[in-house]
Amino acid sequence: MQLKILTFNWHEPYICLLARVGWEFFVVEPEVGSGQRRHWDYNMRPLPSNVTIVSAEEAKERLQMESFDLVIANNIKDLVWVKDYALPKISVFHCRLSTEIAIGNNQVDCDRYLKSIEPVLRNVRNVFISESKRKDWGLEGEVIPHGLDVADYKNYEGGTPAILRVGNLLKEMDVAKGFGVSEQIINGFPCITLGLNPTIADSRLSRGLDDLLEHYRQCRVYLNTTMERYEDGYNLSLLEAMASGMPIVSYKHSGSPIVDGVNGFISEDIDRLKENIAFLLENPDCARKMGEKARNTIRRDFSLEKFLDSWRKVIHSTLVDFLKNSGISMHGEAKEDFFKLTKKNIILEYVSHPATTAHYLERALRRKHNVVTCGAQINELVREKWDLGALKWEAKSQDIPCDVPSLYSEVEQRLPIGWVPDLYFWVETGLSQPPKDLDQCKIPKACYLIDTHIHLEQHLDLARPFDFVFLAQKAYVEDFRRAGFERVYWLPLACDPEIHGKVEGLEKQCDVGFVGTVEQAPIRRKELLLKLDAQFDLKCERKFMEEMAELYSHSRIVFNNAIRKDLNMRVFEGMCSGSMLLTDPAKGSGLEDFFQDGVHLALYQDDTLTDTVRYYLDHPEERNKIAEQGRAEVLAKHTYDHRMIQMICILDDFFQAQSGNAKSVNTPVVKTSDESISDKPETYFSHVRRDLFPLIPDTAQCILEVGCGEGATGAELKRGKNVFVAGIELDSASAEKAKCVLDEVLQGNVETMTLPYGEQSFDCIIFGDILEHLIDPLSLLKKVRPLLKPGGNIVASIPNVQFYAVVGQLAEGNWTYQKEGILDETHLRFFTFKEIKKLFETAGFEIDQTDETLDPQYASYNQPGVDTIKMGRVTISDLSPEEMRQFFVFQYKVSAIAKKEMKGTLDGLTENSFLAQAEEAVSKKNWQLALKFFQDNEALEPDCIKTTLGLAKSYMHLGDVEKAEPYYVKSLNSSRPPIEARLGMGVMEFQRGNYSAAIGYLENARNLEPENDKVLTALGMALMQTGEKEKAHDVFVCALESNVENTLAMNEFLNLSYALNRFEDAERLLTRFLELHPANLHILFGLAGVQFASANTEKAKDTLNTLLIFDPVHVDARKLMDRILGEESYVSVY
Repeated sequence: MQLKILTFNWHEPYICLLARVGWEFFVVEPEVGSGQRRHWDYNMRPLPSNVTIVSAEEAKERLQMESFDLVIANNIKDLVWVKDYALPKISVFHCRLSTEIAIGNNQVDCDRYLKSIEPVLRNVRNVFISESKRKDWGLEGEVIPHGLDVADYKNYEGGTPAILRVGNLLKEMDVAKGFGVSEQIINGFPCITLGLNPTIADSRLSRGLDDLLEHYRQCRVYLNTTMERYEDGYNLSLLEAMASGMPIVSYKHSGSPIVDGVNGFISEDIDRLKENIAFLLENPDCARKMGEKARNTIRRDFSLEKFLDSWRKVIHSTLVDFLKNSGISMHGEAKEDFFKLTKKNIILEYVSHPATTAHYLERALRRKHNVVTCGAQINELVREKWDLGALKWEAKSQDIPCDVPSLYSEVEQRLPIGWVPDLYFWVETGLSQPPKDLDQCKIPKACYLIDTHIHLEQHLDLARPFDFVFLAQKAYVEDFRRAGFERVYWLPLACDPEIHGKVEGLEKQCDVGFVGTVEQAPIRRKELLLKLDAQFDLKCERKFMEEMAELYSHSRIVFNNAIRKDLNMRVFEGMCSGSMLLTDPAKGSGLEDFFQDGVHLALYQDDTLTDTVRYYLDHPEERNKIAEQGRAEVLAKHTYDHRMIQMICILDDFFQAQSGNAKSVNTPVVKTSDESISDKPETYFSHVRRDLFPLIPDTAQCILEVGCGEGATGAELKRGKNVFVAGIELDSASAEKAKCVLDEVLQGNVETMTLPYGEQSFDCIIFGDILEHLIDPLSLLKKVRPLLKPGGNIVASIPNVQFYAVVGQLAEGNWTYQKEGILDETHLRFFTFKEIKKLFETAGFEIDQTDETLDPQYASYNQPGVDTIKMGRVTISDLSPEEMRQFFVFQYKVSAIAKKEMKGTLDGLTENSFLAQAEEAVSKKNWQLALKFFQDNEALEPDCIKTTLGLAKSYMHLGDVEKAEPYYVKSLNSSRPPIEARLGMGVMEFQRGNYSAAIGYLENARNLEPENDKVLTALGMALMQTGEKEKAHDVFVCALESNVENTLAMNEFLNLSYALNRFEDAERLLTRFLELHPANLHILFGLAGVQFASANTEKAKDTLNTLLIFDPVHVDARKLMDRILGEESYVSVY
């Protein structure tokens, strides 16, 4: 395909390099001033044959006709020029942002500028010409350094004993190009300066490319003085000089390609650089030898082939991503999994009405996704019935207009050709019902129900066809769960800042403003409004959209009154207006989860309403501060953009966890069905278990799948690989199908059959949702253990019976079996994670990796300070973060390896005797001896992971980080990287001061072993170094929850608790430690200190008395006791 690429002429040499990718380029000569354009400089570079100059008008016309396939912008100005055109875009960043700001005398605020350009950078692929420029901008993107072909440059002779400088506006851009430094260096030497430099005497433009190349060829030495703070250690001119074979003299720069004394000279000592130049001017043979090494640097590090290959890949991926995210299915290409789609194709159904929640949701969804709306629109009858006379905005027609009720089959037929939907989303408006034929919809179905506080029973029926149910009212989530809905989520209402935002410049005209229904509202609302009207200037009107925001902005206080304790739109819309919201507490609505009384809003009680209003009217500074903080909070966290991102994340997380499992997502926990329990869903035997693939070693060549079904998983494993996959299946029909795709299939009961395989036959044995179906899973694991090759593993997925929905149902007396899921009717065994570990350990295995299928609802509970979960009528408190997490795990996926046994060898020594001696030395902390034995064993078993890891640890403990690193890296590159490797890399980067890198490794380790206290302790310490003290505190809590005897974690935790004045966890953890070690005086004193700091002096005295029993002369304890008694005496006197 011959692509047509539009770009802009800011840099002729770069465009000439880029044009060598081979496609057709059209170059706009950009405007640089009123009526002035930057024309192509033919003196600098001739126009390549595949490059055409086009006028701005012609480019615009072609853009409108969609004649271009891609735009490559060279600055933000280019992106603004094409922002209204929908086509793939790449932005190349040639300069640092900080440099441009500095050259402009720092007149621009960096953060504000980056915020302002976010819209034009949206959906644009970024390319940076160096890593330093990427870091300086702080944006994501590819790094593609310059690339040159040395064959394009004449062989260096160096016959002219002079310095060469090349560049434009060297003096004007001194902060970046180091002109002042270069002037000091060239002083006293002959120098030639080429480029546009009107303020530099004797500087001139080259007379063409040949003239420039000739200067590279003849001048003796090239001088580079780019400054590290604002520029890279090289530019295109320097690289061209090196490609010609010139030696380089450069001012010191950590990013320079120059190696001192090898391919040039580099130093920050100007006198030394002058000596280097004098040497090269006097020694042409040395200059030529050094220049040839510079040329080799270009061949190795800046090759044209690498440059062009990188650009072709970026262009290809940009085009593919654009097409995938456009909503139109590519020719014959299967669609990506739901969670992999950046932009989803969403059918949004609601009755069109501009002042409804659904309208705001549509606006938010369209900003990030492809949306086709369907449904009816409100008519005059509805306007009259709902008192919408003040609504001045017309209801727009939906993309696919429908009658009420609609038919999904008709909507599907009317979708744009090639537009394949990913989600059907129905939003309640109170004017319609979901389509009657929604069962024909084969894509995920979600609904958003708003007035559940008024229509609970109706909503319970209405939600049945949907896979995902989102509720605006938190209080009714449990009602839905009790009714059997597993996938039900709280998704509160919000605000749209463009509609409900603060109207600037308006004076406050009334004391209290209220917008909403009055006549048809409950009597309580009328009574409260009458109270307000009697004492204050109340403005109560029926307003919509921007007019509502205007009324709120005119009001000193926005009044809200909940109906049946709902968390209504007025809460968010009122706060968004910038006026202080006064609302009733609406306990249980979730209001308290988001906002604090006196911080973001103000709360009232009915009997003191007028007193509360009077207080805030009399304290305008406090009122305005609350209003500002409330507005900032809703803008930061509670817009409809936030809500739709949250909803899509919930769906993404679910489908990523499912990874190909076609199970229906909204099957109720409790079922009453007359169907035969022997019938399984169609997909039960045929889905691919991609979620298990990460646990299967890449090196596995022989795999056994127990419970292989129809062989879909094994067939996928074999795709494109030379892998042997055998299967065992109980169901005869499925086994017959599996025989068509697997290498070998046994049909029968794996527990009773004799397995026809010898020892060490398989690299991996898979039990995907199998062990829970067996009579005696322990015996089977022992039975298959000898079949594993050395280093082989078991991969198993097992449902978690501790899942919150099961516990909640059990509390109601229900243990109702289902066709599938945790309470599958064929399950004989039930496991929690602790029981899974016991099972494998008893069978002779150790679990080395764990993955989880987490319910998305966990995100609501994974918050600091949340330690209680309510499941129906069951409430469990004082949960550690990991204990809380276990209630939200639907399924565990584990990898387990066989524990090693000592066996005799031919020479009478014990196998791994060196390893055993090394491990004994480690236990005694004799790291020098351990290193020797690990080295001995490495000679025998170079690929032994324990040896590799042992070498890494030994070198680390001996203080040789550089020698430890390659062994940690080797461990990480193994088929099943041990957790200790990630921990070790994290500690190593911590010691080097690379705290961000350390956190990356340690977070990765934590994800694999959330309860590993060593990992958590190291992570906490790294977070402290980056200033994330609150997060570090919570991580130390997790470490101590796992192992309260971790003294390092305990010490860091106590220090941090005092620094943050946070003691809510400290007393509990210290008490737990003392249960194990009651006479530990250090911890006893620490507990007393925490109790004293928490103002719990009675407990502090009791703890100190205990400590003084063990050590009556403990100086610090005596001082603290005297202080407490002294303060009590002071209080008693006054």
